[in-house]
Amino acid sequence: MKKEAKVEYGITITKPWSKEMYDHNEMVANAVCILLEQRWENALNAFEEEEELGEEFMSDTDWSGVATAEMKKIQRAITGYGFGFGYSVADVHHIIEGEIENAPYYRLKDIAEELELDLKVGFVGFN
Repeated sequence: MKKEAKVEYGITITKPWSKEMYDHNEMVANAVCILLEQRWENALNAFEEEEELGEEFMSDTDWSGVATAEMKKIQRAITGYGFGFGYSVADVHHIIEGEIENAPYYRLKDIAEELELDLKVGFVGFN
């Protein structure tokens, strides 16, 4: 007896992945990237406003001495590790931007779950 095909978000799950699965996951990945970038920028902006810092703080300020709990939470979820002395806020910012831009679907799925991002639909083919 043939196994019944699994369906997620109206998409039949196949192995190898179908074009429809890739298209869906690409749409979700774009949404996750936008939400991550917004959340990161909001954390940075809140810190800058609270401390009344100018633009130069990014490159002149050591990450370990100023990062808020929210900034660290987002950073750790995205990179998977922490930063100590010797990294400026600008360094961490550039690393986070690169991680978001280059993250594969499975990593974006894990990050979205860890940060409990509010997504209308999730990734398919990972369960």
